[in-house]
Amino acid sequence: MHLAKRTNKNKHQVRTEETQSRILDAAGALFSEQGFEKTQLEEVAARAGFTRGAIYAHYASKEDLFLALMEHRVLSKLVTMRRIVEDEPDLSKRRTIFRKWIGSQVADHTWGILMLEFKLYALRRPESRERLQHTYDLLFKTSGGDFVELLYGKNLGKEQRTAIERRLITMGAIQSAIILESNFRPRLLPKAQLQSVLKELNEALIRD
Repeated sequence: MHLAKRTNKNKHQVRTEETQSRILDAAGALFSEQGFEKTQLEEVAARAGFTRGAIYAHYASKEDLFLALMEHRVLSKLVTMRRIVEDEPDLSKRRTIFRKWIGSQVADHTWGILMLEFKLYALRRPESRERLQHTYDLLFKTSGGDFVELLYGKNLGKEQRTAIERRLITMGAIQSAIILESNFRPRLLPKAQLQSVLKELNEALIRD
């Protein structure tokens, strides 16, 4: 099926995808090494083997490039996780699978810190904040539908659904805070043990 789709693409489309892939790979490496603020588009271009003009042919700004990278990374993870969850018919077991998956994401310390940096950057810029919120909404829509229904079924009242959404958001916020704090309190929050630290919290927030 993937092969059939690929053969329908013309040479220009294939080249565009290959170029974007190289740019995103280079951007991911540099953002992880240096952070969002410090990384320059000239560096991304050089790492990818292109000119700065080639970057601007695909991305309007460094912010646009970061959001594209975020969408690419997060969407691929969400799609993979969703397929695994959908294969399980028992809703309770689906939530168990999701809790384990969420806990495993804390292992990506570098990306966690990078996302915190970009959120602070966007917080001070209304347009950037709006774009980040829009990207989050888009990710959850394009990853296959309603996550709350996927985990809890369709027969939810408005208040019940709101409470579940609030717990999911709180869980993400706590996870981000723990990743950040582990860099300042490594003795109490060693990175190798963060997953076990979050296990009880996730079980309380994503409950049956």
